Amino acid sequence: MKGKVWIYRFLLIVGIVLAAGFIIRLSVDAWKYKMYALPFYYYIIFRVIEFLLPAIFLIVTGLVLRRNVKKENL
Repeated sequence: MKGKVWIYRFLLIVGIVLAAGFIIRLSVDAWKYKMYALPFYYYIIFRVIEFLLPAIFLIVTGLVLRRNVKKENL
């Protein structure tokens, strides 16, 4: 049971770090954006695929595992 506790905590932490990485990376992209480059919404789409989709998956998986661990403790 202790292993499951660490797994869901690890997944939640990594998911939150990825979400923060999305914000930081997109801010850097906006700061360095040039008009002759791709339209900015392409950068947003790339960063969503790169950071937010895995973050959402990890956070949802961590929450489901946490709920299952809490049910086992009852």
